Amino acid sequence: MDSKILEKKFNADIMESIEESKKIGYNPSRFIQMLSETNGNAYELAIKLVSKGITLGLENLWEKGRLDLTMEARIIKPEFQELFPKEVVDACKKKLEKFGYKI
Repeated sequence: MDSKILEKKFNADIMESIEESKKIGYNPSRFIQMLSETNGNAYELAIKLVSKGITLGLENLWEKGRLDLTMEARIIKPEFQELFPKEVVDACKKKLEKFGYKI
């Protein structure tokens, strides 16, 4: 699939995750702020955050039992793995596994 189309789908998936997070009582305000700083480019933000090892909402969403809403879980979805470098996907899997997420 064309990478630009896949990036748009990833962006939409991240926006869905943000809305679902709010519904369960977690407002990822810092993530939303950083997303606006990248002009809404979730792909660009994901690469930046994973490369720096930053995990903004992972603990909060783990506490709520919703690791599926994390950026890391969205990155490792089969439909998005081809979009990201292997080291980014592997780093996300490793983080999620630490929290007991079933890969």
